[in-house]
Amino acid sequence: MFGKLNVSRKVSINRKNISLKGECMEDIKKIAMKIFNSYEDAYLDKEKRKIFEDLFDKYLMKVDTTGKMEIYDAVIKLAGQYRDDYDQMVKTLKEHSLLPE
Repeated sequence: MFGKLNVSRKVSINRKNISLKGECMEDIKKIAMKIFNSYEDAYLDKEKRKIFEDLFDKYLMKVDTTGKMEIYDAVIKLAGQYRDDYDQMVKTLKEHSLLPE
């Protein structure tokens, strides 16, 4: 009657367990913190910093047009609003070995 239930997206009533494409909100928060920490660690390396900043300009500006949000908060917002972009950003960071496992 209503079609198939999309089990890859579920949101609990109390908002503690949000799952998007198999990841819960806690996983997204951990990845956001890893991205923030990796950026801080790589800041003095001009090549690595440029990769981060190019990705931030491309993806995080979608959710933070003023550039005033903390990276951590912007990554979480990106995951919630533009999941495919979030996935691509994480994939690119891993490809450049800029995101620890």
